[in-house]
Amino acid sequence: MLVVMRHREDTERVGPLPLEAHSFRLTDLDEARALCAEFYYEVDLDLLDGSRPLAFAADMVRLGPVTVGDISFGADVSIGTDVLDAYHVNLPIAGAIGSEHRGAVTVASPRRAAVYRPGAGVHAGRWSADCRSLGIRLDRAALEAELAALLGHPVRGPIRFGASFDTTRGPGLTWTRMINLLRSESGNPHSALLQPLIAERYSQGLIGGLLFAVEHQFADALTAHVAPARPRTVRRAIQVMEADPTHPFTTAELGRIAGVSARSLQEGFRRHVGVSPMTYLQQVRMGYARDELRHPVPGRDTVAAIAHAWGFGHLGRFAAAYRERYGESPSATLRGH
Repeated sequence: MLVVMRHREDTERVGPLPLEAHSFRLTDLDEARALCAEFYYEVDLDLLDGSRPLAFAADMVRLGPVTVGDISFGADVSIGTDVLDAYHVNLPIAGAIGSEHRGAVTVASPRRAAVYRPGAGVHAGRWSADCRSLGIRLDRAALEAELAALLGHPVRGPIRFGASFDTTRGPGLTWTRMINLLRSESGNPHSALLQPLIAERYSQGLIGGLLFAVEHQFADALTAHVAPARPRTVRRAIQVMEADPTHPFTTAELGRIAGVSARSLQEGFRRHVGVSPMTYLQQVRMGYARDELRHPVPGRDTVAAIAHAWGFGHLGRFAAAYRERYGESPSATLRGH
């Protein structure tokens, strides 16, 4: 078994690593089953052709409630689980996978992803040796909480997603690209996703993005018009952000604190403040970043370090926004301290 783990050294402002990456190469069926149980579910996994040995490859990435695995078996196998405890998406990179879920058969391919929901099993009678697929597990509680925050009311029971969605256009293509960006960033030792402030928002984007990529019983409500939050509610959200600017707030969390849906809070900010909640939070953090640039710790503080510590993952965009707001570049502020 080959295991590769990537880590980033802690800094004063960064807590536990939000992004995990692991690589496995296995030839033993029991070890492969154990790995599936660790990252996904207990599975029944068997070789269909005894003449070809297992060559299981799994490159795993985990970001909070989202787990993505680049999976291949190198042999024809059957695989299944009796009960899912999370939402799951199969997105083949090569080949196709036919699977049975809730009495229906769905074929996933590089152009169409299959979706499974909790409370029932899923079985693939043949996963061919040349098939390679992304297996994406999304925590049930996180996904349903995100939906409830967007709607502004509790959600009962599993979300009844459609059996599949198109990954070549529209929101399905966007979501697929977001998943692939997460995969590519797992190999970047300087990734912005190693910053908790950014990782939290990105994982929320992955969770929320699926809600707009796949048909389900709440899809129309998500796109319906919503009344904007009142000024008093907006002020409450502003007070919370200004009191704790280092917290990795999301619009959904702020909506829960303020007692409105995330969409209502979004509209309220646009009407009464002129920017979204997350843009306002970035402005608050930029003010703190400017203070640190004006009073740096010699030998430690750089523009990049300060920007990343305050949740700005793209240095070029940070510099442009900083110049627009303060009339000088971040490096000029740092040099002039």
